[in-house]
Amino acid sequence: MNTSPIDVIVPVYRGLAETQRCIQSVLRSHQQIPFELIAINDAGPEPALTAWLRELAAAGRLTLLENETNLGFVRTVNRGMSLHADRDVVLLNSDTEVANDWLDRLAACAERNPQAGTLTPFSNNATICSYPFEGWTGGVPGTLGLAGLDSLIATTLAGQVVDIPTGVGFCMYIRRTCLDEVGLFDAERFGRGYGEENDFCRRAAARGWHNLLAADVFVFHEGGVSFSEERAALQDNAMKRLLEAHPDYLEVVHAFIARDPIAPLRQAVDKARCACGGAEEAAVLDERSGGIPSPAPVMPPTRPVQLHISHSWGGGTDRWILDYCRTDTARRNLLLRSRSHRNAAGFRIELVEPAVDAPPLLAWDLALPIRACTPSHPEYATLLEAVLTDFHVASIVVSSLIGHSLEALSSGLPTVVVLHDLFPFCPALFACYDGACSDCPQARLKTCLQSNPLNVFWHNTADADWHRLRSTYAALIARPEVQVAAPSSSIHERWASLQPALAGKPWTRIEHGIALPPAPSAAHPPAPAGRRPRLLVPGRLAPHKGLSLLRQALPALCRQADILLLGCGDFGRAFKSMAGIEVIEHYEHAELPHIVRAFAPDLALLVSILPESFSYTLSEMFALGIPVAATRIGAFAERIDDGLTGLLFAPDADALIHIVSECLSHPGQLEALRRNLAARPVRGLADMVADYNALLPAPGTGPEARAAGRRLDTLHQRVMEDARHHQEAGALRDTVQQQAAALSARDDRIARLEEQVRHLDTRLRELHASRSWRLSAPLRVLGRGARHFTAPTPPGPVDTPPQPTPAQPQPLPVLDTAARREVRERVRHWFGIPDQGRILLSLGAPADSATAQRYLALVQPLTATRNDLCAIIAGVTPDAPCWNDCREDMATLVATRQLFLAESLHDRDAFLLAADAFLALDAGNLERDGANAVEAGLLVLCPAGCSTPFGQATTAPGQLIDAPSADAACAALHAWLDATRRD
Repeated sequence: MNTSPIDVIVPVYRGLAETQRCIQSVLRSHQQIPFELIAINDAGPEPALTAWLRELAAAGRLTLLENETNLGFVRTVNRGMSLHADRDVVLLNSDTEVANDWLDRLAACAERNPQAGTLTPFSNNATICSYPFEGWTGGVPGTLGLAGLDSLIATTLAGQVVDIPTGVGFCMYIRRTCLDEVGLFDAERFGRGYGEENDFCRRAAARGWHNLLAADVFVFHEGGVSFSEERAALQDNAMKRLLEAHPDYLEVVHAFIARDPIAPLRQAVDKARCACGGAEEAAVLDERSGGIPSPAPVMPPTRPVQLHISHSWGGGTDRWILDYCRTDTARRNLLLRSRSHRNAAGFRIELVEPAVDAPPLLAWDLALPIRACTPSHPEYATLLEAVLTDFHVASIVVSSLIGHSLEALSSGLPTVVVLHDLFPFCPALFACYDGACSDCPQARLKTCLQSNPLNVFWHNTADADWHRLRSTYAALIARPEVQVAAPSSSIHERWASLQPALAGKPWTRIEHGIALPPAPSAAHPPAPAGRRPRLLVPGRLAPHKGLSLLRQALPALCRQADILLLGCGDFGRAFKSMAGIEVIEHYEHAELPHIVRAFAPDLALLVSILPESFSYTLSEMFALGIPVAATRIGAFAERIDDGLTGLLFAPDADALIHIVSECLSHPGQLEALRRNLAARPVRGLADMVADYNALLPAPGTGPEARAAGRRLDTLHQRVMEDARHHQEAGALRDTVQQQAAALSARDDRIARLEEQVRHLDTRLRELHASRSWRLSAPLRVLGRGARHFTAPTPPGPVDTPPQPTPAQPQPLPVLDTAARREVRERVRHWFGIPDQGRILLSLGAPADSATAQRYLALVQPLTATRNDLCAIIAGVTPDAPCWNDCREDMATLVATRQLFLAESLHDRDAFLLAADAFLALDAGNLERDGANAVEAGLLVLCPAGCSTPFGQATTAPGQLIDAPSADAACAALHAWLDATRRD
């Protein structure tokens, strides 16, 4: 195989998020063949994008070329293709995403097909090279995700190609010998982009080269990021130019489409995806029906119906329900889920069939929303009874009661309660408040509601509500038809210790199962000689997930190994600037095996300081054969056989550093752990579902089950028809709106031009009719002649116009109580803050790093002791230089929702009218915004030593406070908030 480096060229103009996704996917994917990633910035208009590219180039992650002026797409690409005259190239649009060993497969295809001048992979958006069909607009099809679908296609269509009339430029491999013979792209004809690759491919074909579809590679393509508004005009012009050069182009392409030689390959992929079963099979059927789901053929109507109860918050509980419903072949599983907003856990109840990717079958908006969970709710009880009766529900599985009423436990039907967490006993879900809770008396519960940042129901419940709820919950759990299941002994022990009255309730331990997508060989390749050890930290980071422990240990760990924080979420941003640490905040679940294989970690670290109920992450590491070091608490201590299937350490930084040092210095121990894991069976989903079915034996499928199935099928058909009508109406509405906007813009332009013409015509007539015009006629003639003989005026000093002084803030709009309340609710809605939340506002970016550090040093204690208080600073971004020396602290406050950043000051007045207090950053900030803050009735916290620019007479008593220390600011702010209640 050719081992010469390949140039992967990514032309960039705009679209920071899309470009980051593209480039990070290239850097993340593991390739055997050497390549050089070359990004070319075509004088793009986004400073943040330019800065990010330069940062990567400085770190040696890519080669960056920067055009001094905008050259256009084609000249930019030509510059990249001319960089190395001996290398094949891959042109990769900045709005694409690659996965797995994509480049290795393209290179292998080129090696097998020496007459191939260009190669194009499959994509969701690639005209004739699209899958599942040309014209598909749904992103990556199905449920496998990009990496999973690419793996499936690589296996199903291994080595297959199709001769195509033209490549597609979103991702196109070009052989260097073909490029030398055919020449670069035609910049004169297609300078701004579109059509250049089609012209190149037709020129290559005329010289005997083949353009091939490399069918065993799939690349995601979003489409239209770089060109945006001018896209349609560019395409129209490109087609005219293309037909000038190749008059038979459309005829050749249409003949290819009519033959459709790609159809058998698409059908093979469809068949392989259907073999995955469940939701993936349903997705294929949806695609075949034109993009509108048609789930009826997937779910036979003769299964008994089982109802799941849960929330819509996602996470591990949602994953468990989806896995269960897609795996269970004995029942037809429905889910009654609550929908939440910032003020209530359940404002809507929806009925869905999770195994079928379809809209809700039924939905009820509650007249009285459920704030958290309630002992009883007549409206909820009525709808629940209707669901149980209409669909002949035979059994119930309760995964979460968030947003539900306890009537879910009192139906009289066989019921299993699955202990995913400790709700509804604990409003903080995990019984964690300054450490793991062993009990929760009334005083502790009251304090928890006020100041525990993990407590998600502080804003709409009181401690008395939870005492009533706990009592009713315990009574219902004790009923004989209600069974308890837990994925680990650890979570059950905590549940029983917090509720001693339930300690004697029989229960069943049923471990969760997992289903990993197809992955490369499980064999752990030997690390190259001299390579630094690698540590993987998988899963979300959060305070209760060991964030502080990891932060303390990282400096020492980085001296020993390279570290990947994988799926760490928002908290991981604080570590992005640290040397030796790679951060992947989010990833698709199907990508996990490929990311892990590419990084090839020696050891994975699980650092939670709160007892885990199970840990999917631990199961995934076991399945991937990655040795784990985990804290000696909860399910970790229960599931890891210390020294055989993993390592356990005390939950503190010193113990973590010690065990990593010991382990990395004894590679034989790591190898023994890997051998033990390879011999350990992976618990599958079918085993898990079988255990639950043993608790709830399925009844027979008599007339009632068949009637329920028919009713569900009818509902599905109605929902699909509604979706189709909605889609058609939306398309028509969009078309009408676009046409109306275009007509309105045209009319406005015509009106402006007509007004300008009238104005100029009037001025011209007035000028010609004036006496001065007639008298000055001889002077104008002389002036025109003199200009021919006048020497140029030597340059002299140019008077600089005086700079305007900054405009003083205007008075705030005067609003009545109802209008002010509407503004407060609207601003809180923007940030997802409950209506009861109080806001500490600052305006403008901190002037420097010292100011930013002082600001954070005040915000942290101010917000730490009150769940109802958060800070908003408007006019600054997370990437601003002022955070450089305190970025970790800022990111932590943002991730815990104690601090919100708003990039723009456009809504300054709304922020002031919605806030409760104002924290000035410095004297200039106080001078600029303090008067408006006082006008809005806010408490104003002033920096130490600042003189106020407005008189004390304009403020209410206690409204203007000097804040020489955090303690003084806390005392003043808390007193003010307790004394003032906003409508």
